[in-house]
Amino acid sequence: MKKRLLFALVSVVLLCSMIFFIGCDGETEIFNEEIDIDHDDLGVAPGEAAQQGIDKPDASRLNVSSAELSENAAIKEAATYLFNIANDNLSKVDYYANFAYGSGVATVTNLNMSGSMQVREVRIKDGAAMYMESLGRVINGYKTSTPDENDKTILSLCRGLLDYGNRKYTPDGKTFYVQEGKSKCLLENSVDNFYTDTPYINWDKCKKVESMSTAAFMKKDYYNKSYVETTSANIISENIESASIVHNDKEGYYEIVMVVDITTDALKLSTESTRNSANSSDIVYRYQTISCQIWDCGLFRLYETDDSWAGSLLDMLDGYSTNEWHKYFTYNKENAPSYQIPTDAGWTK
Repeated sequence: MKKRLLFALVSVVLLCSMIFFIGCDGETEIFNEEIDIDHDDLGVAPGEAAQQGIDKPDASRLNVSSAELSENAAIKEAATYLFNIANDNLSKVDYYANFAYGSGVATVTNLNMSGSMQVREVRIKDGAAMYMESLGRVINGYKTSTPDENDKTILSLCRGLLDYGNRKYTPDGKTFYVQEGKSKCLLENSVDNFYTDTPYINWDKCKKVESMSTAAFMKKDYYNKSYVETTSANIISENIESASIVHNDKEGYYEIVMVVDITTDALKLSTESTRNSANSSDIVYRYQTISCQIWDCGLFRLYETDDSWAGSLLDMLDGYSTNEWHKYFTYNKENAPSYQIPTDAGWTK
């Protein structure tokens, strides 16, 4: 019984770590709604200085309007064109930072067990330097048939296996320093305190820092073109089932929604990452929807995904997960004091 329980928990781990830092949030726990996603210049239009060196969208290619998702080729072309401009500009802009959070739920169907987690991330790019800090905290562990009844044993073991904290840093875009850890790294209320002055990760209890080349880092984390891109997905019109694009005239940004065609190679790297983590050959996306707000100048204001996976794990367990990811951006360094790369880099030594 203990062995089967361990396998179940491992499956939850694998399902909840589907892509980069996507986490899980069970039906019995609601994401902390009190978090202020608009502080420190998040969601504020980038100034003129922040727009230097980026590619501006050609407005003539965006002269379409759709309030509903459409299979119209012109709408899909416009949405994917704008998305790729914004994704590529993350490499070209001198400074950007984002705060992100994730939620979802993972279930092992043939063992009637579910696990859930909340995830937080801060990423800062300043010139060639980049710093990222993230954590995941298990919120629920329960039998799928009784989602309102946490099982203390499942919850405790899940936290020991799933909780994590990590930080990743490059001072020059050539060498990366990575430090990772599990439950012992996180302090009480670490998820709620992630964006406050209260410490939430005890780095002394995490793994020793590992250094690697940028190429090795990108391969390890399954990046595509750049380690600052917001997704490794291959977003072209042929890989999109339907899309919509509308303009918010008052705020000065476009809103796009794209339903990814999961039968294409759009999510190839994400799928490879998940299958490798889960030791599985058949895990696939059930769906993915990408929603973005992109400033008129061609920079992200907001990036979101809603997706689900399903497949077997360890050749004996069947499961699936549903996940959400929300990421807000700022480009105005002078107005974002909380989004500065830490000056103390002694931990990389």
